[in-house]
Amino acid sequence: MAKTSIGLDIGSSIIRVVELEKDKERVKLRSLASIASPQPGMNGEGDVELEAVASTIKSLLTAAKIEGKDVVVALPESKVFTRVIDDLPYLTDKELSSSITYAAEEFIPLPLTDVNLNWQILYRSNPKDKNPRTVVFLIASPKTLINKYVKVLTYAGVRPKALETETMGATRSLVGPNPFAPTTIIIQIGSSTTDLTIVSKGLIWLTRSLSTGGLALTRAIAQHFNFEMSQAEEYKKVYGMLEDQLDGKVYEVLKPLIDIIAQESKRVIQAFAEKYPTSQIKRVVLSGGGAKMPGIVIYFASLLGLEVQEADPWYTIIKDQTLATKLSQDAPAYSVAVGLALREE
Repeated sequence: MAKTSIGLDIGSSIIRVVELEKDKERVKLRSLASIASPQPGMNGEGDVELEAVASTIKSLLTAAKIEGKDVVVALPESKVFTRVIDDLPYLTDKELSSSITYAAEEFIPLPLTDVNLNWQILYRSNPKDKNPRTVVFLIASPKTLINKYVKVLTYAGVRPKALETETMGATRSLVGPNPFAPTTIIIQIGSSTTDLTIVSKGLIWLTRSLSTGGLALTRAIAQHFNFEMSQAEEYKKVYGMLEDQLDGKVYEVLKPLIDIIAQESKRVIQAFAEKYPTSQIKRVVLSGGGAKMPGIVIYFASLLGLEVQEADPWYTIIKDQTLATKLSQDAPAYSVAVGLALREE
């Protein structure tokens, strides 16, 4: 019997939901929808702000005709602490549990009693090797953040089946668990942040969150041309990084901000190559709403010297052909929501 799964991506400017139907090896799209997020949204602290988010989620689920109550939700990458710890000796699972606490204390700026710790073993060598080691991907989520999300979901009348990071969702939909996929960097340009994720052998090896996102780009255009934000957003979508449009004026405004993302991506790629020379990055995937900006794929390809492609989380999912064009228009923006819905039990 087919099972359904719901992915809920509560973004800072837009909330998206995807419902998938899973039957054996087949995954089919049942429903999707998006809605503007109330402000300040999840950045608010009071019950009134959080209830506004919950009310919006209710409206979204109603519009999408989604009746299920169990949802998989993403926590913002910029609010959680992640690190690949690669200086551990060979450790059994039992030994790792106690060692991970000491490793976590070094990079988490909160008491460990205030966070939930989760980890995934990326690599464990043979204990008989000359220098046996264990490499672990560690995630620390502040309990106050988790409590806030649980409160909003409870207000909205749904249950969190799982909470995970945005990059885990995007990785699942764009690269998947395929150990033979080329080593990839996902550049997720969201509304308020850009998240960089390196995926190798189907596992996340590095994450980085930058405070430059789509809103900063729109704001730069608005300030330069003295536009309203809505008009600036339209200019961004139409002209983007096209140097030959509008005398290159929009391109020149956006270039310094896009270069911040591109240069940090280059640094991350070089650092990873030095650390793991046998796992060279072969592919760049641009994801998030910012990935649809005209000219941005070509711009990143010229700067990074790598194959760059626009994210398509729908690639392996069966969908109604009448929806194909509409889905492709917003495809990169749904990478997280699709990945959340693809999560296995």
